[in-house]
Amino acid sequence: MKQEFSLKQKQLPRLSMQTWLPLLQCSLSDLDKHIQVITNENPCLEVQSGFEVSESSTDKSHVAFMEYQNNVSNTASDEIEWMSVATESLYEKLDNQISAPLFPTPISQKIAKQIIYYINDEGYFEGDVKEIAQQCGVDAYKVEQVRQRFAYLEPIGVGAVDYKESFLFQLNEYELDDELSILLSAMIMQFDKIEKFMNHPRIHDAKEMMKKLNNPPAIAYMEPEENILPDMFIESKEDQFTIRINHAFYPDLIVNQIDKYDNFAKQKFKEARELVKLLDLRKATLYNIALVLIEKQYSFFMGGKLMPLRLQDVADELGFNESTISRAISDKYLECDRGVFAFKDFFSNAIDNVSTSEIKEFLKRLVECEDKEKPLSDKHLHEEIEKRFSITMVRRSIAKYRQELDIPAFKERLFLYKLATI
Repeated sequence: MKQEFSLKQKQLPRLSMQTWLPLLQCSLSDLDKHIQVITNENPCLEVQSGFEVSESSTDKSHVAFMEYQNNVSNTASDEIEWMSVATESLYEKLDNQISAPLFPTPISQKIAKQIIYYINDEGYFEGDVKEIAQQCGVDAYKVEQVRQRFAYLEPIGVGAVDYKESFLFQLNEYELDDELSILLSAMIMQFDKIEKFMNHPRIHDAKEMMKKLNNPPAIAYMEPEENILPDMFIESKEDQFTIRINHAFYPDLIVNQIDKYDNFAKQKFKEARELVKLLDLRKATLYNIALVLIEKQYSFFMGGKLMPLRLQDVADELGFNESTISRAISDKYLECDRGVFAFKDFFSNAIDNVSTSEIKEFLKRLVECEDKEKPLSDKHLHEEIEKRFSITMVRRSIAKYRQELDIPAFKERLFLYKLATI
């Protein structure tokens, strides 16, 4: 039977805000764990599997669930296997190597530990040598000397200022003949003109060696991307939209009355029944937000562009506070014909009546169509966007939008384009 929710929600009596708000904000992937913590403290609650194949379960949802379970299982196995080999973080790994003979004196160790502080998650050094020199009471030359010794630390390539230096650091790990070593060093230093090395007699050996180099150097220590679970599916058929909640990942709660009649038992029984209602209210809230999104962003779901939309617009429509809507869409996703999107993607501010989503889409197309030998800098992207939309905006917004779209800076894109050609 199709489940329906009224657009205007009714407030349930005596809701516990302490329970309700975390339950609303919790992501679907963490919901089962969150509920389990609550039920562990309540003898009146019993949790069954969040997914049981029933007559109402679709083959698609069952397949999706099994794929997710397999993925989670494999991920857990991989994590256990990885932990058995290396339980250290990147910074613990580096810190444990700051000792003699590579760093024989207290001052060299102090400088090295200070350098570690300025190494980012990718393994690149982002600090200022002069600033570190002042902090350690030495000159900049001494700091740079110590930093160069990071070429002999693991993971190899860490501590470099950019990919070129990182590659040179990594070459130290391999026994190369002079000819190949000189060729690789030249290719790395002149990566933007790498095509001129294509006719070298050792180019095949150089290509094979380049494939072994890591970019970024600390890639093995970076957190893997989490699997995205859509909270609901929006399906269209003949210009009609159907919203289907992803019930497969909601735990089934059973309320049992314990054989006690004291105040504690009564309170826990009341809390258990309330939690069931709150779980339904969470579904209803997300369902109603999706209804408003379809109405406000109809053109997008029909294949067009996103329109400017504020959290307050949805809050006014549903009779909630803006903060409640903000909590509700946190870490929530929906799947439609155009792909999987975060709820927050449908909300954007506007610059002179042009939505930031539209600007981002244009920026993405510019990068996709750019000259691979001369990628567009943020300055050029900024100029093209202002020209296209006849707006005025600050250049730092381009870097912000680019990062949100996971688009590297133009120098890094140039490196990736060149790497693809060898």
